[in-house]
Order: sequence, then C-alpha cells, then structure tokens
Amino acid sequence: MRVETERLYLRHFDVEKDLKDYADIMGEYEVGKWLPKGEGHTLEETEKFMNYMIKHWEKYNYGIWAVVDKESDCLLGHCGLNYIKDLSEVEVLYAFGKHARGKGYATEAARASLEYAFKQIDLDNIIGLTKQTNTASMNVLEKIGLKYIKDIEIFNLDCKYFKITKEEYENFEKNKV
Repeated sequence: MRVETERLYLRHFDVEKDLKDYADIMGEYEVGKWLPKGEGHTLEETEKFMNYMIKHWEKYNYGIWAVVDKESDCLLGHCGLNYIKDLSEVEVLYAFGKHARGKGYATEAARASLEYAFKQIDLDNIIGLTKQTNTASMNVLEKIGLKYIKDIEIFNLDCKYFKITKEEYENFEKNKV
C-alpha cells in the first residue's frame, strides 16, 4: 500500500531495505529530542520501532509510513497514523531527518495522512501531540487544520494536544486557498 503526493511516496517500511537509513535519521539529536525518549535512537531501538510500526499496520489496517522523495528515492523520515492506547485516539505523527527539514515535507505528508484517515478509513477525528516547545511541529499541525485544545501530560511528558474532526477537516479543505 502506497500513498502518493506531489513530491513524496508514503509506503510501508521494509526493515531490510530501510533500517540503515532510518537509523541514521532516528539517531539524529534534532529528531530524537522531540520524541518521548528525548534523544536519538540506537540502531536496535530503531529496528524495534520499525517492527512496532509493521505490527501496528497488521492490527489496525493503518499506521506509520516511510516517507520517500519521489525524485531521489531517498528516505526522508516517517509520517502517518498511530493509535494511542492511553487516550483511545489516533494521532498524526511525523519525524524527518536534517536533510529534509524546512522543505514542507512534514506538512505534505501529514496532509496526506489526514486525507487517508478521513477518506479511506473513515475515522471521526485525529489528534496531534507535541512537546511544549516544539513550535515547528505545532506549525505543521496548524497548517493541516488541527486546532490547539489543551495542555496534557502523556508518556511522562508535558505536551500540547491538537485535534481535528472529520467535519472540520472537510471544511478546512474546502476553504483552503
């Protein structure tokens, strides 16, 4: 299963093919500091996370994709939908390597993830969570139509909680310039 945007492919991870490049991305301090662990991931942690993503797809029939640049076929990071058991809600999440930041890839991939959530699998709402100081992530969530709702504590972290309903998404997409 693959989703295509203007510049990107969102596809399932392939541990054999993607592990090295993905571990390089997940090992970056600038990626890891925004994740629950608070620092870059080791190769073993990255492989464990990839296996989690594969199992998530099998269990829920949605999940987190590898994000690949169409032109260069380069792995840029991840984006997709993740069920959060502690909240009984589905979040849109993303992380991109330093070579892919500041180019609008997170917004493009997250927008495709919302479209998939609401049009393909008919979810009622999607949330977004960010650490309190992650303004770049907050900007992405707002660009794709999520609204800040409240501050929450989850995974022993103080986070900002954003949300969008299917109806709000449809209105946002209609009114987009």
